[in-house]
Amino acid sequence: MLLPILFSLLIFPGMFMTLVPMAPALPYMFFLALLFGFIDGFEMLTINNLWIFGGILIASILIDYFAGVIGAKYSGASRKGVVFGFFGLILGFVLLPPFGGFLGLFIGVLVGEYVLGRDKTKALKAATGSIVGTISGMLLNTILAVVFFGLFITFVFFV
Repeated sequence: MLLPILFSLLIFPGMFMTLVPMAPALPYMFFLALLFGFIDGFEMLTINNLWIFGGILIASILIDYFAGVIGAKYSGASRKGVVFGFFGLILGFVLLPPFGGFLGLFIGVLVGEYVLGRDKTKALKAATGSIVGTISGMLLNTILAVVFFGLFITFVFFV
């Protein structure tokens, strides 16, 4: 019974890692669940359980990469603004981790919209939408992490 408790304690911080942009929260949680399965011989945590966790992981990765871009697009950003925002996100994250991605995304969309000659109000709305999308993505990933943790506890202790 020590192994499930230990791994539950190790997986638990993953829920809070989702609050740091681009932090590998769900990959971290998935790796630990997989490691637990290997150590346990897939008795408490089955291969089918890992497929469920894998689906959550894939959803989380897609949310991480596209939430800000979708927010920008929903707020009226052009294709060029979205592309600039995506590159700004990566550049910002590399230069000022972990929160530089927010700034890079915002500036990238803003610059992309200015390059197209859009007025300040529309450019600012699109750039703000990218930040709203990113924050929404972080909240969705937090929900996914809580579900992941809840399922891990359920699979290991109650099934």
